[in-house]
Amino acid sequence: MALCTSACAPALPPAPSLGCGVATRNGGISKLAFIKCDYTFDDVGDRDEWIAAIASGDVVLTGLILGQKAKGTFTKKRVSSCSPESIVGGEKSVTFQDYNGDPDDCTDITFYNQIQLNAPLYQFGYYTCDGYFYGPITSFTMEVDQVIEDNNTGSIYFDGTVSWNAVTMPCGVAVNLDGI
Repeated sequence: MALCTSACAPALPPAPSLGCGVATRNGGISKLAFIKCDYTFDDVGDRDEWIAAIASGDVVLTGLILGQKAKGTFTKKRVSSCSPESIVGGEKSVTFQDYNGDPDDCTDITFYNQIQLNAPLYQFGYYTCDGYFYGPITSFTMEVDQVIEDNNTGSIYFDGTVSWNAVTMPCGVAVNLDGI
């Protein structure tokens, strides 16, 4: 007995082309990107467009960071007495530590304060160690604060989380942002 009528049956997505054996993706987030809310990429994979957008002040990249994206959380709700709960929402987040500092002029503190206080005016994305950009994400929140370790051999760094609502996973776009 079929679970649904043919009119409701979706086409299956094509199977991933994996080749022989197990192909993996490298981990690590190396940079965060913040993009003005009124900027739209013509081709997010075009390095020259990134260079121009940075030069015009439409995009800013952090320095190298220590970043990761853990599994998101999902909101479920029972919408029918005879069915299991359905996923009705989700939240994703990137956590990061930024050890870059400007002790003389505090531009690092000014940067994170401005992004945190004005997050609705920006878009967000992240760049992985293997050269893929994920984004732009158009609605996010950020919490970030300075951590000062307890001795003079330790460091001062920024510890933060960027969160957004989504159920689906974004697909990264290959772009070479190294050296930018």
